[in-house]
Amino acid sequence: MSDLRSGRAGVKRIAAAVAMMLVLAGAGAAAVAPATAADEPINVALASGDNAPTVEVNYVPSWNSAAALNNGVVGPTNTLSAMWGTWGAPNNPTQDTATYTWERPVTVSSSKLYLWQNHLTPGGDSGVMIPSAWKVEYRNAAGDWTPVTGAGLTYPVPVLDTAAPIASLPAVEAKFDAVTTTAVRLTLDRQVFSNQRKATSVIEWQVWGVNAPVVDPEPEDPDAFIDSEHVAVRTKTGTAPVLPKKVWVVGENGPLRYVDVQWAGVAASSYATKGTFQVLGAPAGYDGQSVTANVFVSDALSDTIASVDYSATITTPGVKPVLPDTVRANYDDGTSSSAVPVQWDAIEPSSYAQADAIFDVEGSVSGYAPGALATVFVVQPTDQAEPIVSIEFDSAPLGSGWYTTAPTATITAEGTASPVASIEYSFDGQTWEPYTAPFTVSKQGEVTLKARATSQDQAVGESSETIKVDTLVPITVIDYVVVDGSSATVTLTPSDPEPGSGVTRTVWSDGPDPSPTGETNNMFATYEEPLSVQLTKEPRYVHVQTQDAAGNVEKYVTVQLPAAAPKELDLASSAATRCVAGKVALVVKVENKEAIPVDAVIKTPYGEKSVTIKSGAAVSSTFTTRVVTTPAGSAQVTASEDRRTHSGSASFAAASCG
Repeated sequence: MSDLRSGRAGVKRIAAAVAMMLVLAGAGAAAVAPATAADEPINVALASGDNAPTVEVNYVPSWNSAAALNNGVVGPTNTLSAMWGTWGAPNNPTQDTATYTWERPVTVSSSKLYLWQNHLTPGGDSGVMIPSAWKVEYRNAAGDWTPVTGAGLTYPVPVLDTAAPIASLPAVEAKFDAVTTTAVRLTLDRQVFSNQRKATSVIEWQVWGVNAPVVDPEPEDPDAFIDSEHVAVRTKTGTAPVLPKKVWVVGENGPLRYVDVQWAGVAASSYATKGTFQVLGAPAGYDGQSVTANVFVSDALSDTIASVDYSATITTPGVKPVLPDTVRANYDDGTSSSAVPVQWDAIEPSSYAQADAIFDVEGSVSGYAPGALATVFVVQPTDQAEPIVSIEFDSAPLGSGWYTTAPTATITAEGTASPVASIEYSFDGQTWEPYTAPFTVSKQGEVTLKARATSQDQAVGESSETIKVDTLVPITVIDYVVVDGSSATVTLTPSDPEPGSGVTRTVWSDGPDPSPTGETNNMFATYEEPLSVQLTKEPRYVHVQTQDAAGNVEKYVTVQLPAAAPKELDLASSAATRCVAGKVALVVKVENKEAIPVDAVIKTPYGEKSVTIKSGAAVSSTFTTRVVTTPAGSAQVTASEDRRTHSGSASFAAASCG
């Protein structure tokens, strides 16, 4: 109900929202009519269904997908884009969360999870594990997250078969008492393994229930009521129910008041057996509007109250709020009664002195220690002179609070004392543009949109909304320096185009595959300081990706590092002359200091020879000159092995054997 607290929505929208709150508050934990084929539970979370929810998650890396949570595909998979995952979430949180939000209320009673993990699986690195626990919460009428409840509620966790581990796990389900709401939240507690919190992954998250009946609480008649008492009556089998003579109604400006009501006749067959049925009533003074009483028939009636429904009402500034004399209590036998007396605490006049105020009032209920709670909304009365202006966006921001896709703004103005003559908007409060149709907000950063409407009698109504927009992906520059031909020092410089949300995380990976998702590459790690990559015989690739606070993710940036420079073979050579039979002979010695054998070629002025030199050994080759005297010279030694080479020479002095 955060839109109620903004004070910007206009009186009719506020009244409608309050009425919807009352509807949710009085819906209770279970349906009051017998189930029909149309009431059979469905997966109300499906993205392809009517009233499909929006999806928000605390984090998702680029290779996973939050949209996979409710795409209806539940089969086993190892395709990362076919699941939601949280590997690499900043600050390694203790919990991961996902939220479904519906435009219209749903009544839900169970949730099913299809989990994925890679602990002990072939090729798995245990980065994603089964959560240690999970739970489901729903947003109550006050806008707060509340755990679902139920006598048999449990949250089973899959048990991993360590002898035959699998990645895609069998579904687990939690069943709970039905609740009517517009949002549910899934929380997964991360597993701690080897002193590290492990990420979680979900292939599909189903929420089973039904779409709640569509309620249009805004009446065409300004004198009509926007909500009425959610009447509930209990009776024993065979005993006619006693329906109240008066019911409360709430008008567009409040306050709550009681009016007489005439109920339709009730046939004896309706309460002859255990069950529930409804009775229509005509409240006095409201032609064309009706109220409904839900009658619970039981063989025996318990006196133990299990819960008391939330209450809400509206008033205008300075008008003392009127709270109902009774509340609707739900008993442990499954029946409900709206005739349970309540004693509300005193209300300070300062609480309702100003428009847009919202406050809670506590009440005591005999036999129910927690008591009751009511919220009072103080709304601006509809007799104001200036137009009522509101600004709506076509979508909600991501969980980060930022829009990563430019939203479309729609401005509406409702005339009050005089019809609306013109509507304008401005982003700086100085330059105003005529509003003719919805438009895209393309400005970046924290953007304040102001709107104003002028009536024919020159009264001016204003409104403003501030949003954060960042539709630009971050950019990462990669620089590297080769060190000694054997390694490269890589420096990453990420940035977010101004005025952006700011860089939050840069990840990198290296390996032999030019594709960032290649299986032979190393896993991605968070970049914190310049990194060193060992060069190899073949080119190596560094893949980089940066994310900003808004949730924009850069496309992978890849740089190719050169192959390692080949080192020279470690060979030592020497040459000497000697006299043999009165002729000069040249002897060349080559020593191999490598750990592998090497084939070498020795070239001299007197011939050429190929030799194989074992590791750690030396080979001497003799060249006959057939002359008595030789000048000084040198022998050339060359070798090539495993992409490494050697080119050396050995000098010898002039010699004479005459």
